Amino acid sequence: MKRKDLFKEGFKSVFQFAFEKTDDLSQAIKEVWEDEKKATDSPEEKKFPKKRVPKEKIEKRKKTKLFRTLSLPPGATNHFFSLCTGCNECIFSCPYTVLFPVTSQETRKSFPFFDPNAKACHLCEDWPCIQACPEKALETYDVLQTKPKFGKAKSLHEHCINHKTGEKTCDVCFTACPIEKTVQFKGNMPVFASSTCTGCGLCVESCPSFPKAIRVDTLKNINID
Repeated sequence: MKRKDLFKEGFKSVFQFAFEKTDDLSQAIKEVWEDEKKATDSPEEKKFPKKRVPKEKIEKRKKTKLFRTLSLPPGATNHFFSLCTGCNECIFSCPYTVLFPVTSQETRKSFPFFDPNAKACHLCEDWPCIQACPEKALETYDVLQTKPKFGKAKSLHEHCINHKTGEKTCDVCFTACPIEKTVQFKGNMPVFASSTCTGCGLCVESCPSFPKAIRVDTLKNINID
C-alpha cells in the first residue's frame, strides 16, 4: 500500500471512529432527556410543582436589598415621599456632609438618604437639615418630642477588640454615643439598648476595629418608589 493511501485509510478510520462515538453520545443524551421528561411528567412530580417567583416579587426584592442599609434624614414624616421635591436643601445644609441623593428609577425623582454604617448622623441640636426643608417634609423634634429612629446598633463580637484581648480594652463606642445609658457592657462586650438607640451610626463611625465591630440594622419600611 502506498504511503498516501495509508494516510487516507488512517484518517478514514479515525473519522469513522469519531462519528460512531458522536452517534453514541447523541443517543446517550437523547436517552437522558427522555428519562428526565418522564420523571417531570410523572404523577409524583406533579404533586410537588416547582414554585415560580412572580416578576413583581423579584423586582421588589431587588429594591429592598438596594435600600436595606439606607436611612431617611432626621425628622422624615410619614408623608415624606409625597412632600419632598428633591430640592437637596437638606443635603447642602448638613455640616457633616452625611446626606446624599438617591434617584427613583420609576419617578426619576431624587430623595435624600444616608448610610449610618458609612457616615453617621451627628444628631445636631439645631437640626440644620430640618430647618432647611422648605416643604416641611422634615418635621422638627421640638414638635415630635422624641429622638429620630434610624435603626438599632448591633455588636459584632468576633471583630471587637475586647473579644480579641479577653478584657475591657476599648470603650470608644460608649464614649461616642450621645444617648445616655444606650451603650452598656455585658462582661467585656458592648450591648445596645433597643429603647434608646437611634441607629445614628456614631458608634460605628468611632469603632477602631477593622472590620467594624458594630453594625446598624436600619428600618425596613423604606420604599422609594
